[in-house]
Amino acid sequence: MDNPKEKSENVKVASAAGIVGAATMVSRVFGVVRDMVIAALFGASWMTDAFWVAFRIPNMLRRLLGEGSLTVSFVPVFTEYLQKKTREEALELASNAFSILSVILAAVSVLGILLSPVIVGLIAPGFIANPEQFALTVFLNRLMFPYIFFIALVALCMGILNSFRHFTSPALSPVMLNI
Repeated sequence: MDNPKEKSENVKVASAAGIVGAATMVSRVFGVVRDMVIAALFGASWMTDAFWVAFRIPNMLRRLLGEGSLTVSFVPVFTEYLQKKTREEALELASNAFSILSVILAAVSVLGILLSPVIVGLIAPGFIANPEQFALTVFLNRLMFPYIFFIALVALCMGILNSFRHFTSPALSPVMLNI
């Protein structure tokens, strides 16, 4: 006979998967709408290209730092703390991780702002031939680089919320990015 506790856990997992799946679908739809609005307002111009290149750099770092290594390394340790240690110890771990990550991300953001001309030159070497496009891309990249600071901290908070089995808010946050 099935264990009622196991069945209840399966329902919770299925519900969480449904929430995350639905939120991902909504996020994708808003992403398409966002791209359509940008295309309608700005068209296919060198300025739009400058925006996409400038945005791609911190967005790539978001995937690497925020949602990639951070989630893979922190969430299992935090979850283990919740299971094997006290809640206060787990929250202290989260606080320490938040502080250390804030310092690292601030350094990455400052370096990214300072090194934007070099980074843009490496990512989009063809832009160097058009000084106006290169300058706009560097400006936009500098403007967007602090995004990595905030979004990686949000990813840490999302991991903490997921560890506490709160899935709706973290799953809907990419929708806000697309809006």
